[in-house]
Amino acid sequence: MSEDFVSTIKEILKYGGSTFAALIVMSVYTTTDGLFIGNFIGTNGLAAMALIYPVTIIFIAIGTLFETGGSAVVASVIGENKKDTAEKIMRTNYFTAIIVGIIIAVVGNIFVEDFLKFLSDNPEEFLIIDLAVSYLRITLCSVTFSIMIYMTGAFMRCIGQPSHVAYLMCTTVVINIILDALFIIVFGWGMEGAAGATFIAQFSGAVITFYYFKFSKHKFSTKFSIGDFEYIFQEIKIGAGFGFASLMLFVTEYFLNFILLQYDAAHLLSVAAISNIILSFVFLPLNGLDTGIQPLMSKLFAEKKENEYLNVMRYGFFTTMILTVGMYIILMIFPEELARFFIESNEPITEDMVIFLQMLFLFQPFVGIYTWLSGIMAALEDEWRNIVVGLSPIFVQVPLMWFMPKFIPIEYVALAFSLQDVAEASIAFLLIHSFFKMKGISFKKIFKPR
Repeated sequence: MSEDFVSTIKEILKYGGSTFAALIVMSVYTTTDGLFIGNFIGTNGLAAMALIYPVTIIFIAIGTLFETGGSAVVASVIGENKKDTAEKIMRTNYFTAIIVGIIIAVVGNIFVEDFLKFLSDNPEEFLIIDLAVSYLRITLCSVTFSIMIYMTGAFMRCIGQPSHVAYLMCTTVVINIILDALFIIVFGWGMEGAAGATFIAQFSGAVITFYYFKFSKHKFSTKFSIGDFEYIFQEIKIGAGFGFASLMLFVTEYFLNFILLQYDAAHLLSVAAISNIILSFVFLPLNGLDTGIQPLMSKLFAEKKENEYLNVMRYGFFTTMILTVGMYIILMIFPEELARFFIESNEPITEDMVIFLQMLFLFQPFVGIYTWLSGIMAALEDEWRNIVVGLSPIFVQVPLMWFMPKFIPIEYVALAFSLQDVAEASIAFLLIHSFFKMKGISFKKIFKPR
């Protein structure tokens, strides 16, 4: 076993392993919400989760934008031994999170009901929409805390404490699980109980964040200056690709909900919610791994250590694909069994539900390829290519979802998501290939043993 392999894997585990673990924990967070809602509130609750999902993607988009951009900028600044500047960037990000969170909470609560009721005018579906509205009114108030947790994970990695990311996530998850059980099962508060558990868990994470950087050995000054905002624009530029991709996911998920309701397939909304939960075990860990090692790649690239950053790219790819293919096999063989975890035993899982899930999972390995390529583009601060890839759903996925139900059964509309996975991976490959060519790097060079 080569020394390069061992040293590179150690670095990948150091930077990406804890974030990978943290986002597996976050996947558990999402899963437990689905388990409690599906088994104790019912399929209407799951259907409401599907309507909620596009809105929560906005939170994820903002958090990911600052996490990705913040980690790249802070890691680069720390690499230049400018710790005071890194401290300023971190302070400014938290201040920005507070402002953005307040704006989202206020504007969201004003428009959330109209936003969801636009999906359907069928009175039979209003119950699902009302459940979604009651959940969102509470969770919109936790956006600030959610963004702060995302950013804190990035900063913990940058200051050399990646394992603390998992501790932070675990704490919020445990609080959420305990409160879900208490509020939903014991008190019978339904969707409001699930939302309240999420709010308190996210608030607790923000309190831990404040303590960590204010009172622990990693504390920093609370001094603030308006001039620090220059770094926010740099972070937005770097993280725009991931953030934009998340916003495109918002568009496609919202459009999917619209299509399912227009074709009287509200029962598939519950399956869509289950698929989102299941896929969180694919997307979040992969995103955690690739996001986690971005500061490492950024640092090595800035230091012009070609052999080292090529090794990180190489072994990052193999790790990503092993995880993706392993998950893909499970998803394709056991879709009905996975769905049953979230649906009460006395409620049927129909054939069209199973087909819907299988169509969603059909080309999942391409998600791993795209995630890896996208992570490289972000790490090398080449985000305009990520933005180009992020635009592809408008030209591929949305038209497919619109036209497919006109010719084939509605459950096959999920195939549009799988075809989009192929399109994103293909476009990302072509774009990163042109970047590598410009920099004198080739894919052969990445995978050639050194």
